[in-house]
Amino acid sequence: MLRSMYAGVSGLNAHQQMMDVTGNNISNVNTIGFKSSRVTFKEMLSQTIQGASAPQANRAGTNPQQVGLGVGVGSIDSDMSSGNLQSTGKTSDVAIQGDGFFVLRDGNNQVYSRAGNLNFDENGRLYSSSTGMLVQGWMADANGDYGDFNAQNIDDITLKQEINAQETDKVKYGKNLDAGAMNSLEILEQNLELSTASGYGEELSFSLQETEEFNVWDFTLNASNSSTEFSSNGETFDDTLKGKIKLDNNGNITSFETNEGLATEVDLLTNPLVTTIVDPSGTNPDETLSLSSTDVNNIFTNSTGVNDANVDLAFEQTAKRNIAVDVFDSQGGKHTVVLPLEKTANNEWQISDSDEDFSVDGITGTASLGGDHTITFDANGNIDGGETVELTFTPAGPDMEQTVELDFSAVTQFDGSMTANFTNVNGYEDGALESFSFTETGDVVGSYSNGLTQTLAKLGLANFSNPAGLMRQEGVFQTTSNSGDPELGAAAQGGFGSLAPATLEMSNANLSQEFTNMITAQRGFQASSKLITTSDEMLQELVNLKR
Repeated sequence: MLRSMYAGVSGLNAHQQMMDVTGNNISNVNTIGFKSSRVTFKEMLSQTIQGASAPQANRAGTNPQQVGLGVGVGSIDSDMSSGNLQSTGKTSDVAIQGDGFFVLRDGNNQVYSRAGNLNFDENGRLYSSSTGMLVQGWMADANGDYGDFNAQNIDDITLKQEINAQETDKVKYGKNLDAGAMNSLEILEQNLELSTASGYGEELSFSLQETEEFNVWDFTLNASNSSTEFSSNGETFDDTLKGKIKLDNNGNITSFETNEGLATEVDLLTNPLVTTIVDPSGTNPDETLSLSSTDVNNIFTNSTGVNDANVDLAFEQTAKRNIAVDVFDSQGGKHTVVLPLEKTANNEWQISDSDEDFSVDGITGTASLGGDHTITFDANGNIDGGETVELTFTPAGPDMEQTVELDFSAVTQFDGSMTANFTNVNGYEDGALESFSFTETGDVVGSYSNGLTQTLAKLGLANFSNPAGLMRQEGVFQTTSNSGDPELGAAAQGGFGSLAPATLEMSNANLSQEFTNMITAQRGFQASSKLITTSDEMLQELVNLKR
């Protein structure tokens, strides 16, 4: 009976420990990254009353007779399975999806945690908000590259609080220049009602037609009277004169020629056009008016001064793309460079040093390309020449000449769209850290006030052959002789889980299972206590036999 009483005592102890573990699991149901535990029981040593006997010729063998001495705790196992993820929206939170632990530094010791509620202290060091321990990882160089991911170079993660200014030395351009872009030439007003000294006159009309040639228009000059004749350079034409007019990108006439009925063109810029007007009555001699071309705003003038005959044309340079880009000097000063690309011929565009739109900070004449720069394209719309050119200017702050390479190698020329623009500028002003975030691969990305984002570090993760063999201590895990040494590496590679930014891993304690365990522990404890009281009653009956 004493054995049954002590068996009941062992049952009380075992179920009390089960209740302790269950209570700990329930109390940590909202603890970030918590891993629940479970208790397994084992039978204690049994007292052998009679050993087993082997079978004999005339008698069967007998089994051993043993009385158990109670129950003990066989193990308290950690459940290292992942908990559910909770989105927090906080950029400093991060959770591990899969295997691995965050690596923390506690003085000179490394410890491990699944809790990803992280933050930065005033020195820019990343630490665990739950424990205050410093998070370990690998720092990136200026190009965002890392060395080897190993234990020798893992260190505290410290964010760079400021980024120094960097001078712009290259601007890349891309997208499309419209192959079909044409400048515009329109007739605003024409006054070609000519009057002679004898009082009779003629009314002429001038019209334009756009051609496929760049900056070239067909023109037609008509007389209302069929007897009127046009002549120039000894050549005589009927009452209709046709030809071509060519302009440069400033709207100046470069060629004003007629080839109507001629083997060669007649240049009306150097050979005045004579209009012979016949008196319908036949009483007066024929009279002539000479018209000469001067400029685009007044291409015809009455050379006789009898009347002010003219055609007013409006030229608009629409085959042009002004691209503004901000570049930075060595002190971080920002300067706006406006680069005018104007079409000068089919498949040819030019940037002119003397263009009034070519400016730095709105001031013309302060930058140079070393002369006019021409960009050419082949028949397929791909760049064929003039891929790069160097822009030089002297910013006021540093007061030293700065050279910027302009790269047009990615610019195309297809019909229909005018989208050419800069695609990349490699300089920036100085900036202060405003925020940071994590990526799925563990990169720590800083966002700065100058609009720059930079990869600064990578979180280190640790993995174990037997993670359940880790020992808990103040909310973190430590290695033991049965957990194995940690394997360090980066997230999402080499068997390590990926990261979920702005997310936390919740406790993996299952409340429904824990409440069931609590009932089981309670009933086991109750039964064990009943065993003690029953044994006590039996002892009491034994004492009463003396009476």
